[in-house]
Amino acid sequence: MKKTIILALVLGFFLTGLGLGQVQKPSDIKYPPLTYNPPDPAAFRTTFANGLRGYVQEDHSLPLVNISAHVNCGGLYLPKDKQGLDTLMSGTMIQGGTKTKEGPAIQERLDFLGGTLSFNVAERTATLSLSVLSKDLDEGLGLFFDVLMNPEFREGPLNLTKARVLQQLRQANDQPSGVLSREYEKVLYGDHPLTWQPTKKIYDAITSADLKDVHAKYFFPKNIILSAAGDFAKADLKAKIDKFVAAWKNKDLALPAIPKTFRSPEPGVYFIQMPINQGYINIGHLGLEDTNADFYAVQVMNYILGGGSFSSRITSKVRSTEGLSYNQGSRFSYRWGFPGLFSGYVQTKSSTVGYAISLIQDEFTRIRRDPVGDAELETAIAYYLESFANSFESAQGTMSSFANLEMTGKPMDYYKTYRDKIKAVTKAKVQEVANKYVHPEKAVIMIVGDWDPCNKGGDKWPGPLDKLGRVHKLSLADPLTGEIAK
Repeated sequence: MKKTIILALVLGFFLTGLGLGQVQKPSDIKYPPLTYNPPDPAAFRTTFANGLRGYVQEDHSLPLVNISAHVNCGGLYLPKDKQGLDTLMSGTMIQGGTKTKEGPAIQERLDFLGGTLSFNVAERTATLSLSVLSKDLDEGLGLFFDVLMNPEFREGPLNLTKARVLQQLRQANDQPSGVLSREYEKVLYGDHPLTWQPTKKIYDAITSADLKDVHAKYFFPKNIILSAAGDFAKADLKAKIDKFVAAWKNKDLALPAIPKTFRSPEPGVYFIQMPINQGYINIGHLGLEDTNADFYAVQVMNYILGGGSFSSRITSKVRSTEGLSYNQGSRFSYRWGFPGLFSGYVQTKSSTVGYAISLIQDEFTRIRRDPVGDAELETAIAYYLESFANSFESAQGTMSSFANLEMTGKPMDYYKTYRDKIKAVTKAKVQEVANKYVHPEKAVIMIVGDWDPCNKGGDKWPGPLDKLGRVHKLSLADPLTGEIAK
């Protein structure tokens, strides 16, 4: 009883301190509005020796240090006959060891320290990341910069990586979702570095010398941005890193020119035969770059159309009302320096493929034709505003985001202005960008499924599929040879 009285008194003092005393029911409780101001990248930007750039934040909440090197280097910069080198580099950069250490010895030491080191090459950015206890920072940095500066790409680990990726290559046509994504890009981008695929012949021809050449060309201080966060003193970390890179020489680099013009494929149905009981479907066309001034309005529009999970129109119609699918919606994908793809998507049983497509097409038309509702707009804007702070939950994630802004050439006030640009989106603007960036009449409809039941349709939408447009039956290339069987 005594504990209960004390608890009540403490709660009363607490509520009174918040201006919440003497409430009669929970709905009477009023809270002050939550405000969040994103950190300023300039406050964390650091320049190291030899022009190496970085974003660094002290974070003493845990005895850990995380550091990443973001290199302007990726698969898009490779010639057609060297496709796949990025994948081999991802698998061999650490395992191939350095000039003075074997890969297994590096991994064994990291395991002993309880640390991790990973490397990956994406389209235009290669990233080496270290996580280590702060007490082991000196040794961790030594391993990190040794791998970053002096990889050896030994033949043994390279051959093991080749064997692994070739096995993955053999399975490239097995998963319908993977086939759909790959072939959709090929139809929309055409013959372009964004769609080039390696073959066994290309993988077999890539040597350790090729990997060293790419490393020598792209890995130097002025082509790298660091991100670091953890239990350290910023000045001490800078001094340590300066010692590692003081003798690392810069180079001249002219990045390969990559075409930014794409053909316009014929609208209609593009069908890929696979003996499965469902259809995997994308409907759409080229989208826009995320540097486009309409990016914010397009985000809001797409949330309403199909990007907003259960609150979106496509999910509400295709899943909730018609019960056709568990996986449906729309997306605008984005990639650095190129227009991404717009797609409505759905996975549904074969007999309802045509019907599901028709429902998505109806939603494409409706969002172009009719103004969106007040509640729809409010929900979409609230989602982006309320989830905004999630981007800064992790100190290392925040530093990496700032490094990415600088790497991609985006304005450094991107996060500062983001919410105001979202708030400025109106119903009229949503309809404007829907008409500008959603074009049902230009859409490619790609289906991976079993032809006969998909073409036959069902009670609500009897086939044939050519009611949706001219049908193009596509044959998949052998992933090992790149050749299409005659």
